[in-house]
Amino acid sequence: MRIALLAAVIGGFAAVAYQDLERARTRAVEDALRQTRNLALTLEADAANTVRSADQAVLALMDSVGEPMAATPPNGQPALGETHPADALPAVRSLLVADATGLVRYASGTLSLASVAGFDLFEAHRDGGNGGVHLSTPFRDGPDGGWRIAVSRRLNEPGGGFGGVAAAVIDLRRFAGFYASLDVGAHGFITLWRNDGAVLATSRRSERLEADPYAMAADIPRFDPALRAHTLTGLSPFDGRNRTGTVRRVEGLPLFVLVRLGADDYLADWRAGLWQRGLETAALSAVLILLAVLLLRHLGRLEHATKALRASERQSQALFNSSFQVMGLLAPDGTVVALNQPACALAGLPPALVIGRPAWEFRGWARDDGIAAQFRQSIETAASGRFVRYETDIVTEDGVRVMDVSIKPIFDEAGAVTLMVIEARDITERKRAEDSLRDSEARLRSYLDAAMEGFFISGERGHFIDVNPAACRALGFSQAEILAMRVSDLVARDHPLSAASLAGFRAVEATGLFRGEMALRRKDGAIVRAEVNAVRLDNGLYLGVTRDVTKRRLAEEALRASTSRLSALVDALPDLVFILDDEGRYRETVASAAHLLACPIEEMLGRRLDEVLPAEAAGILLAALRQTLESGQPQRVEYPLTLAGGPHWFEGRTRTLAPDFGDRPMVLLLSRDITDRVEAAERLAAAKELAEAANQAKGAFLATMSHELRTPLNAIIGFSEIMLHELFGPLGSPRYHEYARHVQNSGRHLLDLINDVLDMSKLEAGRMTLEEGWIDVAGTLESCRALSALSAERGEVFLTVATPFDPPMLFGDERALRQVLLNLLSNAVKFTPPGGRVEVTAGLRASGEEGGREFFIAVRDTGIGIAPEALATIAQPFHQADSSIARRFGGTGLGLSISRELVGLHGGSLNVVSEPGRGTTVTVLFPASRVGRLPVAETAQPA
Repeated sequence: MRIALLAAVIGGFAAVAYQDLERARTRAVEDALRQTRNLALTLEADAANTVRSADQAVLALMDSVGEPMAATPPNGQPALGETHPADALPAVRSLLVADATGLVRYASGTLSLASVAGFDLFEAHRDGGNGGVHLSTPFRDGPDGGWRIAVSRRLNEPGGGFGGVAAAVIDLRRFAGFYASLDVGAHGFITLWRNDGAVLATSRRSERLEADPYAMAADIPRFDPALRAHTLTGLSPFDGRNRTGTVRRVEGLPLFVLVRLGADDYLADWRAGLWQRGLETAALSAVLILLAVLLLRHLGRLEHATKALRASERQSQALFNSSFQVMGLLAPDGTVVALNQPACALAGLPPALVIGRPAWEFRGWARDDGIAAQFRQSIETAASGRFVRYETDIVTEDGVRVMDVSIKPIFDEAGAVTLMVIEARDITERKRAEDSLRDSEARLRSYLDAAMEGFFISGERGHFIDVNPAACRALGFSQAEILAMRVSDLVARDHPLSAASLAGFRAVEATGLFRGEMALRRKDGAIVRAEVNAVRLDNGLYLGVTRDVTKRRLAEEALRASTSRLSALVDALPDLVFILDDEGRYRETVASAAHLLACPIEEMLGRRLDEVLPAEAAGILLAALRQTLESGQPQRVEYPLTLAGGPHWFEGRTRTLAPDFGDRPMVLLLSRDITDRVEAAERLAAAKELAEAANQAKGAFLATMSHELRTPLNAIIGFSEIMLHELFGPLGSPRYHEYARHVQNSGRHLLDLINDVLDMSKLEAGRMTLEEGWIDVAGTLESCRALSALSAERGEVFLTVATPFDPPMLFGDERALRQVLLNLLSNAVKFTPPGGRVEVTAGLRASGEEGGREFFIAVRDTGIGIAPEALATIAQPFHQADSSIARRFGGTGLGLSISRELVGLHGGSLNVVSEPGRGTTVTVLFPASRVGRLPVAETAQPA
């Protein structure tokens, strides 16, 4: 009995356990189905709201455009971008207006279609006469080639005929992205399709559907269109998986939303607990007798958990029955019971820190005390059992957002408020769209009155219907005066453009379009030259837009005349004219003398200065260019340039051009050939240097001669006075012979000085003539040595002459050669200290003449030498290595100059090599043409 009872208890427990598992499975299935219903309801509302928002944008677009083609700009370009921004609606990609032929006249956003002819959004209205809203079949658009659908409405002409369509293009990727972000499990999916089988969006990416939305049209389930919702269970025809789900028809639209959850997902927890329940049942069966008492307690706990689960189900059902973006549950006292993820994100806190606290305490929901007080009052009102709805501002990371908030109380069986459902919808974009529409209407209303151009509207017979203030101001007439006229009344008579103006009016009547210039008359009789754009509107009226260009035309004529005068002036100038930009690139070139350019003009334009000119000239001009741009002041520079005709010098003058001359700073460069002036200046500078050198030489000569003349004259005067006054007795005294000799030597010295000056004068004047003949060089050298021996002995200087064994004869002036040798020997002895040596050598050496040998005479000394800086001027007249008055050595400084000139008359040269402290070597060279060997008897005969 007990065994049977135990078996019955165990069997009963097993049956209960099995029923509990079945109930858990049923609850899991029901929860999944309820979740799909709630989500399908939410997604239905989302699709409906998206289409309605697009339709509202289309209606607003139709209101702002008015008669669709009546205000088409003359150039045909869309002009809707500023009025209806495409990003004003979350899913609207772009807005468009197309005419009766399908040509897109207005567009905004990223629309790439130029025509919608052949598209369902256009053909449905044109062929079917559909005057209401139409949801098109999917089509591709944009650079990414994504799929789009359009919400469109028909535009009618004034007569009721088809005038085109206005449409809002919806990017289907918005739905796909939104569906993919929802958690429907690993095997669940969401699909939005059109009633013709086109899959518009799905949460799972499918290459097959991306290629063709109708690829799965045959597998799409068909339902009774009268029913709003359907439940689907069983195996899916797409992949054979067991799923449960809900299909909802979007009210008023040819759209269906399907939400299906995979059985593997919603039964995963149940299956995971299946084995656990079986083990628990086996364990409980083993210890059933021992746990009999605990069984009742366990059943009590199970009943309590069941009640809690049912309460949780009511909360979840209330939470997901809302279609707003932000959802939450509040207790009657205003504390947060539950909320969804968008609500947590808006509060900026995790759910654990929000649940259980008053909702008005969170600054994410109420940014200041005033809004918090309003929020609290609204909650208290809803807790009293009334529905509350209001708009408020919420601060988010994206800025201040406008939210549409509603608080709905939930009552229990007794009618008491147990929970409150709070919902908030972000209506910021809708508010912006409304504000944008109002602003657009205001701009359109004020545009004509504020426009600078004149607007004329005329009828078919040429009578004016409307004009704006700018047109009245331009012509000097009042609006009433113009409205009383015909179009032809404004044409100026007896003007060169009169005939063309009348022809323009006839052209717009014939073709519907005219663009050109007309001559109009003002009220005061003046002529107004105006650019006119005229077009025939769809309602048979004509719109003309005029712009007064009288001043511009007069300025252009003045500019042409000025340009002609300037061109003639530039051609007449000797200057080269260049216009350079701030990088130094040639922009324009005018050259009356092309031979002064570094290269042809066509090769210069567009290139930089340093690409055309040598580095030196380019560097000078680029520096002047930068200085001109930085300071704004003209610059003047000179630069060299080697052309085909040789080196040239140019003077460049720069100045900045007016800012409106080009799109970047420009500089005018005028270059003038100043080669003649530079060469004249160089010649003048050289002449000045020569004059200054001559003046210095004259001063040195006067200083030297005053000293050289005064010294012997003082001796002559002194000794002659002594002899005249017989200071040492009668003239027969031996001392007077010595004084007479001093007088004689001083007189000879003066004669030598005077001879040197006269010889130098003759040489400089070119009046020195040579008495040439064959010279015995050896005899001449010996006689000169003998004459210099006495002064060498007094100075304790060793003087030697070394000549070849058989020296040649030299053809020249013997007196001149002797004077040269004596000058060189006198200088060598004079500047050689005691113990020094002076050596004279002579001979032949090879010359540059073919087969010839030149004759040389070299005088070397071991004297004080000459400084390098004095060598350059040592042979110039009146120059010495030491030209001071207190120098140790006398002389006029003419000896070496006279010697060089005399040797030069013979066609030879005189070279000086010296090193201070080591001595000096002076070499006299005679050309090979003056060297010969003649009998001694012929040496005295002139040549």
